[in-house]
Amino acid sequence: MFGAGVIGTVYCYVPSQAGIDVTHYVRPDKKRALEKGISLRLLDGRLKPPQETNALYQLRVVDSLSPTDDYDFYMVSVRHYQLDSVLPILKNNVGKADVLFFNGNWSGFEHIDQVLPRAKYLWGFPVAGGGYIADGVLQAALLDEVRIGETDGQATSRLGELKKMFEQARLKVDIQQNIRHWLWVHFAINSGVIAAAFKAGGATQLLNSIPRLHDAIVAGREALAVCKARGVGVQNFADAKAFYQPSWLGAMAVWFMMKTNKPARKIMETHTAVDELQEIYRDVLKTGEALGTAMPRYRALREYVEHPQMQT
Repeated sequence: MFGAGVIGTVYCYVPSQAGIDVTHYVRPDKKRALEKGISLRLLDGRLKPPQETNALYQLRVVDSLSPTDDYDFYMVSVRHYQLDSVLPILKNNVGKADVLFFNGNWSGFEHIDQVLPRAKYLWGFPVAGGGYIADGVLQAALLDEVRIGETDGQATSRLGELKKMFEQARLKVDIQQNIRHWLWVHFAINSGVIAAAFKAGGATQLLNSIPRLHDAIVAGREALAVCKARGVGVQNFADAKAFYQPSWLGAMAVWFMMKTNKPARKIMETHTAVDELQEIYRDVLKTGEALGTAMPRYRALREYVEHPQMQT
């Protein structure tokens, strides 16, 4: 796993508890501190009902890589606009391993193909989130599912190996035949919700208000229109269904879901990296403008995104 951020920690801790051998690659200046372990407070959505568990994650850490290392997979989970900074490291050290990119994507795969052959990588998406709290504990939440897929939609042995690994860690695996389009749909939905959260003053304020969630539904619907303009069959994706109901009904459905799904709510409430959230919004707006997509409600939220007034 590249790094030991929230996603890297959660998605290595959980497999490690299932007997899977995992290692974190980190910068040399981080290695010593991480060798002491990470205090983790995890709201675990794999348990029914979800339960909070506390653990000291004793992670294995390295600060160098070599193409002769005996890894099966490299897992890379970074902010979508930081991916290019990781590609040269992978190019020089991937060796026999395959790469699972495990984060959002809006720009497609072509820029990755210039560095890594497509036969060396596949894609997935985590459903977790969190952040460090005052006592140095990583407080995080995890849902019980992940999505993975080959860029060409094929069923491959490495996809099967990843599925087996995640299932061993008691995670449900949703294999997407068109992972690129699923990633775009998810990115667009998130961008609309993000914009509405900026207007509301934060995720908690958004999730507590059906009228504010209505803003998210309408903005998300316009963002999904950008996906349509890119050739995506948006309504084929279950995640988009709430955005094609009558808008007030969709808002009420999201409000109710977030009242009852504590891990999902916590993931949203702890995703507070303002610069990342702004970039997600801007990327979709830029593409929509380039394609001539009508998105007046989405664009009207720009002032809130660019001049955030987040409530505490």
